Amino acid sequence: MPDNDTEKMALHIDGVVCSTWDDLSVDSDIGVPADAFSFSWFDAEQDVLPDYVKGGSNCTVSCNGETVLTGILDRIGQRVGRNGLSTNLSGRDLAGQLIDCHAPIDAAANLSLSELIKRYVTGGGLANLPITIGKVQNDWLKGKTGVDIGESVWDVLTAAAQASGQYVWLSADGQLMIGNPFDVPQPTIKPKFYLYNDDRYEQNNVLDADYQYDISNAFSTMEVVGQNDKGKNFKTKVTSDRMALKRHRIINDSRSDTQAEAEKFAAKAMADAWLDATDLTLPVSGWTHNGQPWRTGWEVSFDSNVLTRAVGDWVIYGRTMLLSRANGKTTELRLKRREDWMQPVKYADLIKK
Repeated sequence: MPDNDTEKMALHIDGVVCSTWDDLSVDSDIGVPADAFSFSWFDAEQDVLPDYVKGGSNCTVSCNGETVLTGILDRIGQRVGRNGLSTNLSGRDLAGQLIDCHAPIDAAANLSLSELIKRYVTGGGLANLPITIGKVQNDWLKGKTGVDIGESVWDVLTAAAQASGQYVWLSADGQLMIGNPFDVPQPTIKPKFYLYNDDRYEQNNVLDADYQYDISNAFSTMEVVGQNDKGKNFKTKVTSDRMALKRHRIINDSRSDTQAEAEKFAAKAMADAWLDATDLTLPVSGWTHNGQPWRTGWEVSFDSNVLTRAVGDWVIYGRTMLLSRANGKTTELRLKRREDWMQPVKYADLIKK
């Protein structure tokens, strides 16, 4: 196991930097739009948190000096007991603010993703958030959508990005990213994990492993039916030979405008079902790989003579950096099969009439 004594996690809030903690959790997940953090220290004799640190403060989390989250402090919790004062600071990355904030009700026009970003992210009431826009192809900014009353800013941005077949997420340094969440820089040395119970056990570098293969929401056939706004009916079907059972699901599709789009929606529905069906969770010692904090989107491999079903290549879909008195510094890696990922389907019109 690597030596993680030198690894440091720091929370930066309004000029206050603290890197001494009793318990912490810093989460990131491709399937969850807002990453979360929680930091605690126990048994203090008195409150050392400055009065000007309040809920709503901008903050960053760094690991070994590298930013792993940029967000907002949501909550300050304090409790006094027989052992002293305990303090907990928790919050989410900047995507949390886009989820909490609804798009203005007067914004009913059909807007491109570029216009939506200017109106709701870099302008308007959220302009004071330290969100920047990552490198993006201009064609991806042309997809349009309408805005319904009660829709969050995040949902509106996601819908417009999907019109161009793209995914939206927030990077660790607060950039609004548009594209493929797995097209990210990879570490120089690919992480390789081993779990043996034979004479190779000294190579083991995971604490344990949890493999899940659950077909309860997977199907052998996905059928998409619908009608476009010109009254033309369409129906398409995709099949998978990954299960012996014949399980058929019919999806009513109101978004496709052509038969080709319907076929892609069916393929996407099948891919998402199998993406959810397979998981490998690996708790590892420490927070870094070769000095770099663990990141979603990294490709990894796993080999084991015990858990042979899980052998092969995976991608980090989620990771949680943890600190506890019982287990010290660990990271939980939640892995998916890379080949099961499919980008959102590009379709002609998300405009709401």
